[in-house]
Amino acid sequence: MKTATSADGTHIAFWREGSGPPLLLVHGGVCDHLAWYYVVPLLAQKFTVYTYDRRGRGESGNTPPYSVEREVEDLVAMLAAIGEPAHLLGHSAGAMLALAAAERTNDLLSLVLYEPAFQIEGVRERPGPEILKKMQDLLAAGDRDEVIRMAIRQTVEFSEDQIAAMEVGPGWEQLRSVAHAIPQDWELWNQPLVAERVSAVRTRTLLLMGSESPVWLQAAARAVLAALPCATLEVLQGQEHHATITAPQMFARAVVDFAFESLA
Repeated sequence: MKTATSADGTHIAFWREGSGPPLLLVHGGVCDHLAWYYVVPLLAQKFTVYTYDRRGRGESGNTPPYSVEREVEDLVAMLAAIGEPAHLLGHSAGAMLALAAAERTNDLLSLVLYEPAFQIEGVRERPGPEILKKMQDLLAAGDRDEVIRMAIRQTVEFSEDQIAAMEVGPGWEQLRSVAHAIPQDWELWNQPLVAERVSAVRTRTLLLMGSESPVWLQAAARAVLAALPCATLEVLQGQEHHATITAPQMFARAVVDFAFESLA
């Protein structure tokens, strides 16, 4: 583990594996850098892969108060720590951050966005502020489990049976360890997609989307695709929002093929 220092002095923990052109991975919500556990060994065969814990998670610091801008600064600090142009890949909330970073620089080799979790108007009703308040109250009471259940229901729209199966699985404790950061993700998920700003991004971009993902996430991917001037879309057949776990080889192949095509 190494650390980068963000603009506000927060230490951001990161890990490096493999060899080849640099690839920075930005994880989504309700997780830390271990969200990439299954795909890093595959990607490290072709890239020098960098993963990091977003602020407030894992080994990274969490200087208050939280703001989305601070998270973008963390990502910029990571790119600076790499020290050369890199490929940038983000998932869900992490894809939103990756897109925001791409708005600030033309010095990326490529950009891959897996279901950036923007809430597109008219697709579904936005969760009201009472959801966030209830989550904060539950965290204050020490009920991390219900906070995770609420976040899963509101984002990937799992059924109660699916959530119950997750609770007895080996990954639930890892989710509990980052549950305190869910309100931060909630603030990020509420950021609007500003098409006029996104349209200025000239980095060659791949949008990835699961064929079985929730409608609102598919709509978000297509809205970003429409706004970006240099983007293509690939649908991961049979997959939902977590193909990094359910189909790591399919996911890694899509990333490798796109990134090395952009170098040709």
